[in-house]
Amino acid sequence: MMHCVVSATADPAEIHPGLVAHQQDMIARCPYLGPSVQRGLTLWSAYQAAPGEQADLFAMLLGHAEELRVARRSTGILACRNIAVLGPKDQEEARRLLQWPAWLARNLYAPVRLMVGRFWTGVELTDSRGRAMLPPPVAFFSLRTAIPSRDGLFLAEKVPQVMEVLAQAPPDDGRDVLRSVLGHEVADPAAVYHHLKARFPVPDTPRAR
Repeated sequence: MMHCVVSATADPAEIHPGLVAHQQDMIARCPYLGPSVQRGLTLWSAYQAAPGEQADLFAMLLGHAEELRVARRSTGILACRNIAVLGPKDQEEARRLLQWPAWLARNLYAPVRLMVGRFWTGVELTDSRGRAMLPPPVAFFSLRTAIPSRDGLFLAEKVPQVMEVLAQAPPDDGRDVLRSVLGHEVADPAAVYHHLKARFPVPDTPRAR
């Protein structure tokens, strides 16, 4: 059963010692992350989860997204949340576990300029300049304010429909993202997980998976 291992910490070493080097690698590539970490605005959490618990993982992710929306009203765009997912046995299991929750959250929060990323254990990626990035030691979701001018190339290539929404989105207007899509209040996001999968199918391209 999915459960919280670390609720919130500014020190990623409390989750995994290898996350310290990974965060430093990301700081070297992102002009916003360094100031965010220095001010204690990048918080890490960790959950134990297994295949089959994607709906609960999705609900958890939305809870952290809503916390971030509240936080950035006072701290601005530097507020970030990273949520480690412990439990997957290998890279493919981690990728599949994070895929749908991240994709649904990405679509729900694009209209309020919230970027949802997913990084699975050991994934080999390159940055916007084509430089190899340090593979993460554990899978995690990353939540931050979207910067269309910086995120544009990445999103335009992988998920152009999300980029179009972000580019046109006003500053966060406080809307209920689930109600905006479904037309009614939702008490338990996990209960609408499968409905949203039909509403937001993953593009059938290798880069979007």
